[in-house]
Amino acid sequence: MKKCIKITSVFLVLSVLIGSFSFANAEDMSAPEMIEYGFVDCGDIEMEYGIYGIADGEPLLLLPPNGGDMHCFDGSILPEMSKHFRVITVSPRGTGKSGWVDGTMNFETMAEDLVKLLDYLKIEKTNIFGFSDGGNLGVVFTLAHQDRVKSLAIMGSNINTFGTNTFDQIQITYQYIVLCIEAWIYGDDETKIRRDIKGMMVGQPSLTFEDISAIKVPVLNIFGEHDMIQRWHSKMITKSIEGCRELMIVGGGHSSCFDYTDTVINPALLDFYGVSE
Repeated sequence: MKKCIKITSVFLVLSVLIGSFSFANAEDMSAPEMIEYGFVDCGDIEMEYGIYGIADGEPLLLLPPNGGDMHCFDGSILPEMSKHFRVITVSPRGTGKSGWVDGTMNFETMAEDLVKLLDYLKIEKTNIFGFSDGGNLGVVFTLAHQDRVKSLAIMGSNINTFGTNTFDQIQITYQYIVLCIEAWIYGDDETKIRRDIKGMMVGQPSLTFEDISAIKVPVLNIFGEHDMIQRWHSKMITKSIEGCRELMIVGGGHSSCFDYTDTVINPALLDFYGVSE
């Protein structure tokens, strides 16, 4: 039995590495100097955050993908955005040095963590950029706290699991089942955290297109031509939010969209946020 688990774990690690290769490459680049670092009390956990860029500038909150922490954008959009904004990066619960509590890994709880962070930093409204699950979190946060959001840019995001390509969703579900088995066998927190993080892509979020029609702040929806999110789903997100702008990155996949950071993503974000270079 343990031999079988070890074999499936090898395939799990390989699939994760392959899926995140392009994005991991982006992280190898250096980040700008951090001007503030700390933890915010979210009640049941302490959440790690960092601030870059202009100390008294307009805030921009960056939300990382599934399993990503506050350093996920170090080598991609962070260097450019920090020239124009007070950029806030976070390690959602269960990632980086943030705490974790079994049974609390859901977008709704994480959205409330963000409220506590903004309150702690005395930020009334913020711009948001979220990639993949970070974009999903941005949508959930905006629906719950629209008064705290100035604008929302999402990339490679889905509002329910029906939007993910079938093959990718099967692979995600398989990886989750393996982690559930490993967590049951070994019972250590590290495996449970990995299980819960992966589990966020199995059944979450569970919104409808009618739900997101309630969003009234400016939205930019970015997705890759070859994204793991089905194109019809991405286009329906755009259609469902009044005034939503759309950008399909030609040649881009999911994580490989970051191959177009300087040529496409950064210029599009600066234009959307109303920054003139």
